[in-house]
Amino acid sequence: MKLKKLIAMGLATTMLLATTACANGEANETPAPDAAPNGATQITYWHSMDGVFGEIVNKQVEAFNSTIGQEKNIVVTPVFQNWPGTEALTAAMSTDDVKNMPDVIQLYGESVSLIRDYKRTVWAEDYITSADSTVKKEDLIPNTISSHSIEGKMIGVPYTSSALMMYYNKTYFDQAGITDVPTTIAQMAEIMPTLVEKTDAEYGLNVRVDQFELENWIATQGTEGSYFGNNESGHNGHMTELEADKNGTLMNFLTEWEKVVGSGAYKATRDSINEEFAAGMHAMVIMTSSRIQTIADLVGDKFEWGIAPIPTVSGEDVGGAYPSGSGLYMLDRDDEAKKAAAWEFVQFMISPEAQVMWLDGTGYVPVNTKTVELDAYKAAIEKEPRLNAPLETLQNTPATVVPAFCPNSSTVGSVIKDAMMAFGTGAANKDQTYTAIVDGITQAMNDYYRANPINQ
Repeated sequence: MKLKKLIAMGLATTMLLATTACANGEANETPAPDAAPNGATQITYWHSMDGVFGEIVNKQVEAFNSTIGQEKNIVVTPVFQNWPGTEALTAAMSTDDVKNMPDVIQLYGESVSLIRDYKRTVWAEDYITSADSTVKKEDLIPNTISSHSIEGKMIGVPYTSSALMMYYNKTYFDQAGITDVPTTIAQMAEIMPTLVEKTDAEYGLNVRVDQFELENWIATQGTEGSYFGNNESGHNGHMTELEADKNGTLMNFLTEWEKVVGSGAYKATRDSINEEFAAGMHAMVIMTSSRIQTIADLVGDKFEWGIAPIPTVSGEDVGGAYPSGSGLYMLDRDDEAKKAAAWEFVQFMISPEAQVMWLDGTGYVPVNTKTVELDAYKAAIEKEPRLNAPLETLQNTPATVVPAFCPNSSTVGSVIKDAMMAFGTGAANKDQTYTAIVDGITQAMNDYYRANPINQ
């Protein structure tokens, strides 16, 4: 039976179940079936989504189980794991405890290094390129493919994708007489004092520059993008050292960001950024597109606001954003039936019918380009047109603009956060910040690979 027909039959039941669950306050918990059908292949899916995101995950799983799963005798049980979702997996991997591993796991880019050389990792490339795959590579946004690939082959598939975007208060822009949305950091820095002087905004801009933000400003430099780390940021071999110091992109960014810091209208810390923007405290904020629906709910009709790609370091840069978010990865538990069933599930989760569900309360970008053909997508965009901005941003960004597969992201992230916070608050100058980032990341990489040699 065709996928669309199966989904159409199952969605009504799924939505009824989801509505009932929400009414009972249980939308985030999908229990295992009381009794799986005789001979059913049971799949375990680990994810780290809670809140409205977790509710959508459960709707997706219910839709699969009641349609394709029912037709092919597959039952998927979702299991929540605290972010980033790797603690239990690491423990199971250490003893090759196949029984306590998932068949499919949601992982973020910073965790891919955990499984890239693991013997039980099932590469998605081998399945998505097969003749009978219902989802093809060409169905996906190009840079979501490259973002989940190593040496040109997909290790996993994109699942949740978002883009770093700039949110701005249109009402404040009008009051300040600003007609153009800034497209470069220099332009943004120039208007920040005016926005504070001529409106009720306390700050022209609020963003805490962490690894996520810095990587985006590195990756979107140049005419075809640039790499944060060596070996194409870990996509063509392991990332073992920083590249942004050698290719000049780090200093390029800091030189422009110095203008933001010097504007006197910049808040470098992050407190309650959603609520503060909605209260009119900031004229501009920079954050993930996944918060679009949250901001829409918080702002209501208090003022007009818009969303745009982040300002570039240089007017010559390609700009855009890399797809942040997570992917789905398969593990071999010594059961061919489970592997086949796992791929059936993964295919569904990146289908238009599953991906469109992300528009119900989030700002995630559907990774499947065919999603835009669905009536549900068109209705969501009609209701909230700003949801289309991150999709256009990712579609217009080259496939070479990718997040780094950084093996020790938490340590590297701390180095960047501390250095950029000192810079943003005036405790360090540009050169000191540059040295702190380069030396800190170099030390972090050396320490990591001393303890975790490649291929050992």
